Amino acid sequence: MEAFEDAMRETSTNRAPGYVIPSNYKWFRELAISGILVDTLDEMHIQIPKPLVDLKIIRRLYHSAKNGEMSEEQLGDIPAKPTKSK
Repeated sequence: MEAFEDAMRETSTNRAPGYVIPSNYKWFRELAISGILVDTLDEMHIQIPKPLVDLKIIRRLYHSAKNGEMSEEQLGDIPAKPTKSK
């Protein structure tokens, strides 16, 4: 046990913390890991980039294809939003 504690003390930092996750119960392990991931991502203040394609068009094409209204050949390439030149 002392060797384990030494290893955790020497390798866990504020920038890269180490965690001990009990794995006796799968549901608890998954809950603990999920909580750590959510907290870490919140601390990172990640912003989702704007899509490069028109999502409304993609949704319409997807549902048309799913409902059998269009074949794959009719769908063709997904049109991209025009990008502003600098």
